[in-house]
Amino acid sequence: MLKITVKFGEPLRQTLGQRRITIDLPESGSATDLLSALTQQYAGFEAAFRGDDLGRAHPYIFFLNHRPVTASNYDATHLQNGDVVHLLLPVVGGEA
Repeated sequence: MLKITVKFGEPLRQTLGQRRITIDLPESGSATDLLSALTQQYAGFEAAFRGDDLGRAHPYIFFLNHRPVTASNYDATHLQNGDVVHLLLPVVGGEA
């Protein structure tokens, strides 16, 4: 089994009620498998990650060990024991 640490940024953290978790995945687990496991274990995760409450589709960025992973690469991104995943909203804004 793989032990993966997942850290949640706001507002996903508020939805799940946790800032950080450790989750077990099969040895050949991918980013897709991780997201599926989070969907199964946490009510509201799928809708929140999809951005339903934010009014924009798929707003979160998936970082694996501080490197971004695009949604098109989730299936091909295989995780290793001890990996750290961050699920964060990009920071935007400022004065015009």
